[in-house]
Amino acid sequence: MKNYLIIALVSVMTVFAVTSCKDQPNAFELTDGVPTIKYIRPQNVTQKDSLLTEASLGSGLTIVGENLTSIKELYFNDKKAVLNTSYITSNTMLVTIPNAIPKNITDQIIMITKSDAKVTYPFHVVVPGPQVSAMKNEYAAPGSLAIITGLYFENNANDPLTVSFMGEGSTAPLPAEVKSVTDNEIQFIVPEGAPAGRIMVHTVFGESLSRFVYKDTRGIITDFDGAEDGGQFLCSESGVKPQGWNISAQYATEFEGIPGVSGRFVIMGDGASELTGDAWAENFKLPFWCGNWNGDPMSITKEEVGVPLRNTQEKGYYADPSSMSFKFEICIPKNNPWSAAAMQILFVNNQQCANDSWQNNKYIHTSAEEGGLDLCRGLWIPWQATGSFDTNDEWITVTIPISDFIYNADGTKGSVKISEESFDSFIIWPWNGGAMGTACKPVFLMDNFRVVPNL
Repeated sequence: MKNYLIIALVSVMTVFAVTSCKDQPNAFELTDGVPTIKYIRPQNVTQKDSLLTEASLGSGLTIVGENLTSIKELYFNDKKAVLNTSYITSNTMLVTIPNAIPKNITDQIIMITKSDAKVTYPFHVVVPGPQVSAMKNEYAAPGSLAIITGLYFENNANDPLTVSFMGEGSTAPLPAEVKSVTDNEIQFIVPEGAPAGRIMVHTVFGESLSRFVYKDTRGIITDFDGAEDGGQFLCSESGVKPQGWNISAQYATEFEGIPGVSGRFVIMGDGASELTGDAWAENFKLPFWCGNWNGDPMSITKEEVGVPLRNTQEKGYYADPSSMSFKFEICIPKNNPWSAAAMQILFVNNQQCANDSWQNNKYIHTSAEEGGLDLCRGLWIPWQATGSFDTNDEWITVTIPISDFIYNADGTKGSVKISEESFDSFIIWPWNGGAMGTACKPVFLMDNFRVVPNL
């Protein structure tokens, strides 16, 4: 009986294999001979009548020719392309130019055949100028090692990559000493006297300004460098200060040998207080409730204590929140790592949260059962990928697009979207966010809360 069963199974498998082959008569098979390219066009069907002799990195191409199934490998200059046999026939091949800068520029497509023969076809790959996307610490001090990231950072021996601080209205760029370069990262020394403003990167393929602004003060909420008022410190440019219930913030210009990133900073957490995922930790909360008990927060003007954030900027500054980002500098000491709860960032209209209201906790919660308002907020959870996070005693810049402020207090999607009218009060604190993690005793050093245009 057992032998009959084995024979039956073998028969079924044989029939299945034969049937599978018949069902895939056009399955890819590497062929003999050499390929011929007749022409190349874009993959975009709306541009299919355009014939190409060049294209940029990352472009999708349709190669038209003969015996293209004989191609085992394909290179643009010295960069190997990924070949998907599902998109290769004898007469057409869909392929994408690798998004990496070639080191040996030959202006050729190089095809390696089944027999390892080499066939070439003239084609120029256009390398864009550099894209300068982010800086690890936008307030890096002169003399310190800084890192910027982006794309297409080519350090050509005959036309070396340069980094320059442009300043605002500066006529003479201030060059930096470049220490190392990869395709997507540049390390350099911030020069003495580096002015606030954008940074220019030049390569053999072009030059461009950074998307970010070095030492950006646009849309500043607070830098804690102003006068003291009731135990809290004001922003040096406005009347914004931490204001609300049970604020446990401490302030310093140095913490256990770690210097401030730009003057005074706030310290949340004392290294002894425990933080868990869903337990409310009052001593980690930092609120900025507008108002001063006069019943009309919007009547408070810039440089007055309790000023709504909207009143500190030109009218219309927050008109399009989706085109802006929330930024701040933070240092989490390596001896006090963070491993529980999401950092919640919430902007709230004065009618929902102000210093003249005794119902301020409504805006924090999600569900109506808790008296919540279902307001969207940003969540920052860098520890979630590895289980724990610190900045190794260094300051870094955190950037969260306002378009990502889409969450409720529990990490689910919110329904009340952020708008221009949201920018009155502000609060930041680690709590819930649907990220439990493990209990920890973190310390957060923070500075330069700001909302800035993305460009």
